[in-house]
Amino acid sequence: MMRRDGAWGAAARRADGSITTTCRRLPDRARWRRMPLVRGVLALGESVGLGTKAMVWAAAERGDDDPSGAGSGSGYSTVGLVVSTVVAAALAVGMFGILPAALTKALGVDGPVGFNLVEGALRLGVLLGYLCLLSLSSEVRRVFGYHGAEHMTIHAYEHGVALEPAAIRAFDRRHPRCGTSFLLLVVAVAVLAHVAVGTPSWPVLVTSRVLLLPVVAGLSYEAIRFAGRHQRTWAGRVLTAPGSWLQTLTTREPDDDQIEVAVAALEATLASEAQVRPPVGQPAPLVEGARA
Repeated sequence: MMRRDGAWGAAARRADGSITTTCRRLPDRARWRRMPLVRGVLALGESVGLGTKAMVWAAAERGDDDPSGAGSGSGYSTVGLVVSTVVAAALAVGMFGILPAALTKALGVDGPVGFNLVEGALRLGVLLGYLCLLSLSSEVRRVFGYHGAEHMTIHAYEHGVALEPAAIRAFDRRHPRCGTSFLLLVVAVAVLAHVAVGTPSWPVLVTSRVLLLPVVAGLSYEAIRFAGRHQRTWAGRVLTAPGSWLQTLTTREPDDDQIEVAVAALEATLASEAQVRPPVGQPAPLVEGARA
């Protein structure tokens, strides 16, 4: 799946080996997308919803929801999408937001700085442990291969290189604007944001971790945005270094088939921005001069 300011697109390889694509233009929220902090919260919410939508669409196209293997091609169920998104969001807030704070409180750690450093370390440990556990699955490792293919394809497009597997393989599978880097920055920014809360009572502790989440997400998004625009400066390199290391866990070297799917997703997204819907099963023509 690929997403740009005004559109998103996705591609999937069907059981017969062909590649199918879908693309949509995003709702026009130009005013909100220009507002610092607010645009980060908006982007996070859209990413969760679109990611779920794309996965359900891909499963239908592959025939994972059809015993015959033919696939329904219907895309997704609105009710199922809403339920999946809500459950995923609740688990994320509980596991990465509230659980580390609750464990730190239960350990009796006191003092705003010490409390938040311990909480941040636990949050980082939960994140790394979760990713390492996921990487034990062969299916997830293949997903990580697609993740690497996305990054390498974006690099190639940004450098004006032909979108072909042989040329794309020359690029790094890590990318400074990756959501993995965003997660790591969330851990760091949360420590700074929560210092102001100190070591509160249980009700205030839980409430603050939930209510401050949009603030932390907004600040982290701005940091990622800054790093992406200043990749060659020392500040940009400092901000991207931890996330780049973490991406070694969440990406794998892709095969040519995965790169071809990533290219199809990018071209579908570009076509949507140009208000041209690509034929099903065929990649759309690349829009010259589009901004990545």
